[in-house]
Amino acid sequence: MIFEAIAAVKLANEAIGAIKEFAGHVESVGQLGKPLTQLADAKEELEKKAAEGSMEHFFELEKIKQREAEIKQMFIYSGRPGLWDDYCKFLANRKQLRENQRKREAAKQARRKRLIKEWCIGITVTIAVLSAVGMVIGLLYWIVQAKGG
Repeated sequence: MIFEAIAAVKLANEAIGAIKEFAGHVESVGQLGKPLTQLADAKEELEKKAAEGSMEHFFELEKIKQREAEIKQMFIYSGRPGLWDDYCKFLANRKQLRENQRKREAAKQARRKRLIKEWCIGITVTIAVLSAVGMVIGLLYWIVQAKGG
């Protein structure tokens, strides 16, 4: 658990360092794509773990929030006008894309489970019908043998 926090924090620190280095020299948030993506991913992972009750993840998340405040100041004062707003839109879009991906994965798993269930029911019904037909044929054969004999 602590190793996950360390990995997420390390990733976030690397991303924050890259963002600080390039923030004054970019025209759009897209030019900071990889570091911003890393920061968003690390923050999301820490938020998940903190919501599960992990104290270490909570405090690391607080550190990232403080660093984000620094990044906001840099974007506002060193970047072009609207850079922070574009960053916030980027985060919202990224979160929506990840949520849509999770929904697609859940729907895919549900379809797979439903398909397996339908196949099992179909096989069971087929076996039951064939067994019933076999029993009826066996009964008719027995009746014919009993009357003929």
